[in-house]
Amino acid sequence: WELPAFVRAQQAYRAQSYAVQKSLEQSTLDRLMRLMFAEDGRVSELQVPDLNKLTLGKVRQAVAAQLRPQDLEINLVGDFAGKTHGKASAQVEGGLSTGKHHEEGGEAEAEDEEVPAAAVERRLRELDENLWKYLGSVPQSEVPKADIGRAPVISRGPELTPEARQRTAHLEDTDERAVANIGGGAPNRWGRGDVYHTECMKAKGFSWNTANSQLKDHPLYPSMCLMAVREVMNTRLFSTVRDSLGLSYDCNFELSMFDRLEAGWYTCTVSAHPSRISEAVQAAKQVVQGVRKRPISDHEVRTACRTLLRRHETDLQTNEYWISLLTHLQYDNPKDTTCVRDIERMLTSLNWRDVHNAYLTLLTDADQLFVSVSTAGPGSSYISGGAAPASVSTSMPKEVVDVN
Repeated sequence: WELPAFVRAQQAYRAQSYAVQKSLEQSTLDRLMRLMFAEDGRVSELQVPDLNKLTLGKVRQAVAAQLRPQDLEINLVGDFAGKTHGKASAQVEGGLSTGKHHEEGGEAEAEDEEVPAAAVERRLRELDENLWKYLGSVPQSEVPKADIGRAPVISRGPELTPEARQRTAHLEDTDERAVANIGGGAPNRWGRGDVYHTECMKAKGFSWNTANSQLKDHPLYPSMCLMAVREVMNTRLFSTVRDSLGLSYDCNFELSMFDRLEAGWYTCTVSAHPSRISEAVQAAKQVVQGVRKRPISDHEVRTACRTLLRRHETDLQTNEYWISLLTHLQYDNPKDTTCVRDIERMLTSLNWRDVHNAYLTLLTDADQLFVSVSTAGPGSSYISGGAAPASVSTSMPKEVVDVN
């Protein structure tokens, strides 16, 4: 824990905060998050005044309470039974030849030789022994565990005025462009939302117990349904707002899909010319809310599931995706090994009733939608409800640091 390193990190985050203010896309999304979660700053970008309040002692205490050795989850992903390529590399287990690219008789043909099963078993055993030998040398932390289970709660839209649910801003720039974010409440990966979301679901009598569904008892059921909803919404937004109406350059729909926090949100992003951004926002709202009048079809579900299945098969080739599948398996949550094993079976078995029922978990009423619109072009910068700086410097101001 070195003070110079802390000061450098603080300066880096200040630079990031200034950059967010100057970015049309990032500042628009940040304002949306502040509208939706006005009481919780954890979901929005860092502010310079908050960074200035930090000290090395405060940071050390917070980090130590969250990164305790006894709470760590360890997942290993690798090609433990991989192939060695070439005669030279076959002589050294796990090694790659950096020389002898050519033999006297010409270019050597690469040979694929399977690593013997005994060698694979020995490598895994050595890895396991070394891993636990290291973990055994790390003492438990005596610092009390931080409360990281407190979920952010979305603002109660019906209690706010229409003006309080929308924010408009303009950034001075040489290029004319505009972007808008529409957002609202949603459940997490396991179908659970925050306090307000739970109240709304109870009021409308929602249940994940879809009639005649063969998959409803699987822990992965809410997650797969929500992912299919995301694909269907993306298809509808693109075909309607961009292709049919020609109002947007691009549009997309995303879900937060938390694993551990019982909270979540969705965001719909629309990019357009400043003269048409208002029309694009209204069209996107109609698409988001229109599923109740135009239910999701079985054809849309099949298309969405095929897209998700192809993406899943491609991502299985990367270690990062495997790590994401294994993450949180060791925690107390609905996730178990079936959530890794049954992904393909779930995607090939979903029907329109499953997906349409999942759409009902999104808070899409008119008074539950939050909108952030930003334009860029000539003219002074502003934010509705307050003035935005006309220009922001990303250079760090000089400061005196007390090292005592």
